[in-house]
Amino acid sequence: MRGLLPFAAILEILAITLWTGGLAALSFIAAPAIFQTAPSRDSAGRTFGLILKRFHWVAYGCGIVILLAGGVRWAGSYRMQAAEVVRCIIALLMLCLTFYSGLVLLRKIEKLREALAGGATKDDLPRAEFNSLHRRATTLMAFNVLLGFALAVMFALQD
Repeated sequence: MRGLLPFAAILEILAITLWTGGLAALSFIAAPAIFQTAPSRDSAGRTFGLILKRFHWVAYGCGIVILLAGGVRWAGSYRMQAAEVVRCIIALLMLCLTFYSGLVLLRKIEKLREALAGGATKDDLPRAEFNSLHRRATTLMAFNVLLGFALAVMFALQD
C-alpha cells in the first residue's frame, strides 16, 4: 500500500487543480467572454449552461478521485491527522454542492429557461425564480472555488 502513496498524492493534487482551476476559468474567463460576445443573453446562457453541464462531469470525477486518493493515503499512513480529516470534509462538501448544483439547480434553470423563451418580463414569476436559482448556482460555484483554493493550500502546506 505504501508504494501507492506518491501516486495517490499526485492524483489528488491533479484533481484539486483541475476542478478548482476549471471552475475559476469558467467563472472569470469563459462566462464573461461568452456573455460579452454572444448575439443575445439567451444564447449566451444556453452556451454557458451546456459548458457548465459538461464540466459538472469533470467535477464529479475529480471529487471522487480526491476522496479515493485521500483514502489510499490515509490507509497507507495508518493514521489520519486533523488536517487530512478537514481536507476530506472540504472535498466531500465540494462534491455534495456540485451534485446539488448539477443535478438539481441546473435542471430547474434549464426548464425555466424554456418557459422564459416565450418572452417573460422582468416581473414575471418564472423570471424571478430563474434569477433566484441563477444567484444560488453562482454563489455555490464561487464557494466551491474558495473551498478548492483552501484544499490546494492545505495540500501544499501538509507536513
